[in-house]
Amino acid sequence: MTEQSITFDVAESLFEDMISIIIRQQTLQALTNHISRTQQTSSIPTAQTYTKEFNQRDPNKDIFGQDKIKLKTSETSRYFPCENCGRKIAGSRYAQHINKCLDRKRKW
Repeated sequence: MTEQSITFDVAESLFEDMISIIIRQQTLQALTNHISRTQQTSSIPTAQTYTKEFNQRDPNKDIFGQDKIKLKTSETSRYFPCENCGRKIAGSRYAQHINKCLDRKRKW
């Protein structure tokens, strides 16, 4: 055997080893991606799950799970007297009213 044929045999062996390593890595990566995707899709809830949960909801609660009775008596439905004009204003609109009421008072 000549030195050239030995070099060729070594190069061919290294090339085959590199190709087999690359194939194993790509196969392993594809397999792990496939496994992770199947696990993710199995944990996604279906429409039937949402429908079942919706039908089991409490009729005394709103869509956010808060009590309807407490919401009716909360501060948003309370009325507060305005210091400038004396009108009773809903709690949810009080800030806007005070802003406009003070602007009107300055203009007069």
